[in-house]
Amino acid sequence: MILDAGNFIDRNVPFNHIASKYIMKILALSGIEVMGVGPQDLTLGRENLLKLIDHSPINVVSANLPGFLPYVRLNKGGEKILITSVIDPELMEKYYLEYDREVIDPVTALKRLQKKIDHDYFIVIVQALGERISEIINGCPGIDLAVDGLTRSISNNLDRQGVVPLICNNRMGQYVNYLEYRPGAVKTLNKPVLMRASAKTVKEDPEIKAIVASYNKDKIKYSREQREKKAIRKMHEVMRENPSNLYLGNRACESCHPVSSKKWQKTRHADAMQILLKKGREDDPECVKCHVTGMPIKAATNMDKIVTEVGGFSSLVETPWMTNVQCEACHGPGANHAQKPRQNRMRTAGEKGCLVCHTENTDPDFNFQKKFRLIEHSEKKGK
Repeated sequence: MILDAGNFIDRNVPFNHIASKYIMKILALSGIEVMGVGPQDLTLGRENLLKLIDHSPINVVSANLPGFLPYVRLNKGGEKILITSVIDPELMEKYYLEYDREVIDPVTALKRLQKKIDHDYFIVIVQALGERISEIINGCPGIDLAVDGLTRSISNNLDRQGVVPLICNNRMGQYVNYLEYRPGAVKTLNKPVLMRASAKTVKEDPEIKAIVASYNKDKIKYSREQREKKAIRKMHEVMRENPSNLYLGNRACESCHPVSSKKWQKTRHADAMQILLKKGREDDPECVKCHVTGMPIKAATNMDKIVTEVGGFSSLVETPWMTNVQCEACHGPGANHAQKPRQNRMRTAGEKGCLVCHTENTDPDFNFQKKFRLIEHSEKKGK
């Protein structure tokens, strides 16, 4: 029988709504049968947490939080094992957690279950701090084993709160406590065996590995979208103070210019940043300026003018959507054009613009007439 104390959510992570779905899948594949509800789990909100649980085979229990499964009783080796969890209301206040239903007193809830549900063995996961752990456990005589859901410890001692054995939660899944129970006239527990889960001792599960890979992709995508939204908000603030044109990124161009966009995707301009990444030069400002869009650069002496505008590339972390040589690198920032296309025409790309990056030092064999054919993407009929 495998139990988990809960608190699988890191409340300081901004993408919990994504992580939680993957974590529940992994916990289920790990064989966990029962899990308690911890204060950090409640940061998702009761409704969101219940929706998550509905799609999981894990029994998530809480005796004193109305709305959750109050207990589960498992038959193991001919014994009826009653398992539940409780959370201290004082702890919820400490975490500034609001609950849309009245939280039952932990001891009252445990006594009610103990009296109502027939069992041979009673296990309780306790979400509390300090002396409140002892008060809750000792307030309900008859608990056979308690799990401290909050104290992170790697101690392999079987501590006791009065006459009740108490083990601590593992440290973020890195350690697992293993206990053997021997039924009989006198119930006995061995000292917990502490197992460390590491790449050297535990064989990697291919299904879980694939889930982790999917999670990392979704996390990166979400983080990128959030950074983009933040950058856009910042741009709008700048625009309000100092109205100007700004860069939007090629996705803003795709909706109205799908043909040109598809042609551009087949050019080397669309993979310009990959060239630097392969060479390890993605942080070299002298190189980056010509492999991204909208980064302020010094105009060539034979070019009329390059206007430094708002919203261009600043870094791979802050503005990853402005990497590569996109539409606006040659045609200028497109915000004004997007708002009023007929009144605000985009700049026509020409040789002078190309020579800003294709200089004698960087591309000595550059020939505009020949190279332009490689990137030509007119949407006129017959083209």
